[in-house]
Amino acid sequence: MTKQIFNWVGLVLLIILCLTVSSCAPTWHFIRKGTKIDSLEVYVKQIDSLSKLQTKLIYEMNADLSTEIENIREELTRLKAKADDNQEQLNRVFQKLGISQRQPSPQETVTIRRTVELDPDELYNTAYLDYTRGDYDVAITGFRQYLKHFPDTELSDNAQYWIGECFYSKKLYPDAIIEFEKVISQYPQGNKVVAAIYKIGLAYESLGENKKAKEYYKRVFDNYPNSTEANLAKERYRALP
Repeated sequence: MTKQIFNWVGLVLLIILCLTVSSCAPTWHFIRKGTKIDSLEVYVKQIDSLSKLQTKLIYEMNADLSTEIENIREELTRLKAKADDNQEQLNRVFQKLGISQRQPSPQETVTIRRTVELDPDELYNTAYLDYTRGDYDVAITGFRQYLKHFPDTELSDNAQYWIGECFYSKKLYPDAIIEFEKVISQYPQGNKVVAAIYKIGLAYESLGENKKAKEYYKRVFDNYPNSTEANLAKERYRALP
């Protein structure tokens, strides 16, 4: 009888042991799965972090590229203005001498040089050369001397415009605005009006006065939609808050 009891007790213990082992196995299985899930979450967070970093870098690169492109466009506009100015002077000389716009002969070249020496254009050209060399103060003095003695020539508006450009190049934006405004008010039919309006917008933008800058940019593309400055003004306008 006692032996049977021990046998039953042993059987019960064996059953309990089996149940315990079998119930622990799924639990361990779930623990292992939980560990894998945690690892996956870490990987996902790392990937998300890298993705955000990549987006930030791309944005910064695009911003730098846009700035560089805009600087190049401004330089091209400035160079075009210089080229137009040079062509104007050449045309005037040819017209005065009655020479067609072809490559002049050596004799004609000598005649042109002598004429320039005796012409008020010498003063203008000297001031313009000083500007291209970066001697802005000297150029300002030269252009003002030109306007003092020759206020109503075909190059008077150009001289006034380049005074503004000298101040702009020196980053004296309030002074540049004043000089560019004179181009608009004193020479409304001149060929530098559009460029002057656009440069006033740039000057105000450089001063952080975006509202005023947008007003002048809008004047450019509203009133002179076919000008070289119109597209530049639109881009600057849209870029400002």
